Amino acid sequence: MQSRDQRSEIIDLIAHERGLPRERVRLSDRLLHDLGMDGDDAVDFFNSVHERFGTDLTYLHEHWSEHFGPEGLSCWYGLAIIPAAVIGGAVAAMSGLSAFWGFVITVALLAAALWASRRWGPADKTVPITVEEVVAAVEAGAWPSRPGG
Repeated sequence: MQSRDQRSEIIDLIAHERGLPRERVRLSDRLLHDLGMDGDDAVDFFNSVHERFGTDLTYLHEHWSEHFGPEGLSCWYGLAIIPAAVIGGAVAAMSGLSAFWGFVITVALLAAALWASRRWGPADKTVPITVEEVVAAVEAGAWPSRPGG
């Protein structure tokens, strides 16, 4: 019975942290890829798991960067925004369009660049963590020292 209670508590905690209805969180959901939990959000969640259940998360913390990225955007995104804004503004100005359309062109260029980088850029090498793995770690009292362990 305790296992079911812990599972329910973990799902409630995730739903609360992500602002989702409880029914939306499934055991197969990946924290980063499906629920968008990354950076400080992931840190806060796992701190809550440790405080509530006393789970030893030492191994997870030692391998954090394998599972999650940093909070916020990379500085490289900033380098993409500047040329997109310049090009968007220049195209709008040369076409006699308002600043609003320059903004729209900039957003379209950024969306295209993001799509292209995800399609042809380096593969995402983060190792996913599922809700079910969090439940298993809580039940075991510690994060496993190897995946599936």
